[in-house]
Amino acid sequence: MIGVDYIFANDCRHYFKLFGFCTLIQNVEIQRETCAVFFARRKTEENDILPMIRSPRAAASSRSCSDRPESLSEDFRHSLRRFGNGVTIVATVDRQGQPRGLMMTAVMSLCMEPPSMLIAVNRAASALPFLLERGRFSINIIGAGEEEECARFARADAETRFVNHDWDCGTDNIPRYRRAAATIICDIDDARPFGSHMVIQGLVRESYYAKEIGGLVYLDGRFFNVKAGG
Repeated sequence: MIGVDYIFANDCRHYFKLFGFCTLIQNVEIQRETCAVFFARRKTEENDILPMIRSPRAAASSRSCSDRPESLSEDFRHSLRRFGNGVTIVATVDRQGQPRGLMMTAVMSLCMEPPSMLIAVNRAASALPFLLERGRFSINIIGAGEEEECARFARADAETRFVNHDWDCGTDNIPRYRRAAATIICDIDDARPFGSHMVIQGLVRESYYAKEIGGLVYLDGRFFNVKAGG
């Protein structure tokens, strides 16, 4: 049987408390207008409530299981190091309009109709509260030859990641990386926790791409340049 938790759209604090990451937003002032943005597409005609549907099996799978082999986590980590992923920088802005973001490989296309993307953000990430509050973000797909910039971005603290002049902002003030192979702008359509991460579904609003086809791949802890043949 599928369980349903009803989250009141006019009480954002209840939503964050229910999913157990209040500590992530303790320094962020949550106001009612934040909820109006985040839950705008969720309001029903009769009640300002949001049904969040989660299967018991999914809920159980997020708990720690004592019957797992001790070596599973380490084996899984090494397995993923053999899975090459494209590199992206996901960016948004805070309430003061300052850019916030993080480098990610846990990014995938969801479907073409409607155009949508899926990202999985660690719940300890400093950018997560701003992503949820702003409700819009850019996925900047990093092109070949950008490994030094990625290394710099990853080493920098949250306040200095965007200090160079390689970022533009659209009318929505969302950061866009000038040298990206492609940039996709999304509005948050759904966000729910799973284990250590928040899984965010984004509806694509804009998309740009460079003429040259080439990308940066992260494999076994290292960056590799990939370019299309021809």
